[in-house]
Amino acid sequence: MVTAGRADPAPAIAEGHRRNGEDVALEIVRLLEEDIVFGRIHPRERLIEEAIAARFDVKRHIVRQAIVELERLGLVDRPRNRGAIVRVYTQKEVEDLNAVRELLEAEAASQIPLPLPAPAIAELEDIQRQHSAAVEEGNRQGVFRGNLAFHRTLFAHCGNGALIEAIGFFAQKSHAYRSSAVSNRTYQDWAAAAHWEMIDAIRNEDRERLVALCREHLAPSKNHYVETLKSRYD
Repeated sequence: MVTAGRADPAPAIAEGHRRNGEDVALEIVRLLEEDIVFGRIHPRERLIEEAIAARFDVKRHIVRQAIVELERLGLVDRPRNRGAIVRVYTQKEVEDLNAVRELLEAEAASQIPLPLPAPAIAELEDIQRQHSAAVEEGNRQGVFRGNLAFHRTLFAHCGNGALIEAIGFFAQKSHAYRSSAVSNRTYQDWAAAAHWEMIDAIRNEDRERLVALCREHLAPSKNHYVETLKSRYD
């Protein structure tokens, strides 16, 4: 079960975020999401409301609000009379989710206008420099957030608001099974290199290569989880 403190402690809510109940709940969601992604909270682990409330110094109803949002995002389950537990996706669920993400992200890549304006390319390069630096520094939070920022910025250029929203939703659901790969340095190096290849494809107006790179980018994390699932939970 999740407790207030761990050997690898997670950050608390910054004072600047204490605006209202909804804002605090969303900040708790963000921090618990990182706990799940970084393996500080494990699959099938219970989320204990009292411990979370004590950790963040908030009322129980704020914690419940955060847990409801985590369930909506697909990060936790709330089985009847058992409280909230970190979700474990089955191999079929992961394969299905990955297939949908491939379709959405490949389609978004096919809609990105080429040539992309120089300032837009420069923005992607700047984000990726920060992401690569976080990889080199071993900054897991920077790696995770930098990766999200890169893909969010990249796909925003497709110009289809509904498609962008769908990509964000399904990417968020995948965070529940990314913990098995996100802390792996080999995977981090590969992902950063793939981002630079995407930028190079954009710069060279090579749409076929860009679409292929975006489609192939999802497989390693999914495959790593499936392998871990078979060895750990069978």
